[in-house]
Amino acid sequence: MSGYTNPYVLLTFPELGEDVSVLMKNPQLLPPSEIQPEDVPTDEDGQPKDPQEAQMAMYRVMARLIVAWKVYEAFNSEVPVEVDPEADPAELFETLGAGEQQRLGKVTADNVGRLPLAIINRIGEEVGRVADPR
Repeated sequence: MSGYTNPYVLLTFPELGEDVSVLMKNPQLLPPSEIQPEDVPTDEDGQPKDPQEAQMAMYRVMARLIVAWKVYEAFNSEVPVEVDPEADPAELFETLGAGEQQRLGKVTADNVGRLPLAIINRIGEEVGRVADPR
């Protein structure tokens, strides 16, 4: 078979949960324009004027790289967690984690921003290895 070896990278996260994974394009095979975030306005020190916009620019890059994922919404933000200040943390631990977690849907920049930091960092490491191959 001709062509590149390993055009995709499968990232697994057994420390986060059973069968949590992200399939992404292999950054080594992408042209620089695919992994370069769009420019955001910077101040005189070269720092983004709007850090949230700079972060979203990187999430948009990640969304372009991700082909498929099996990731979850860790916390249901629509259901407020009200905790009695006298509650026993061990008992809360047993009850709060008992709910069903929903899978994140379509791969979008907004949904990338909802990923656990461990997954975002790992995707960043894969891209970073190509951008800075030290």
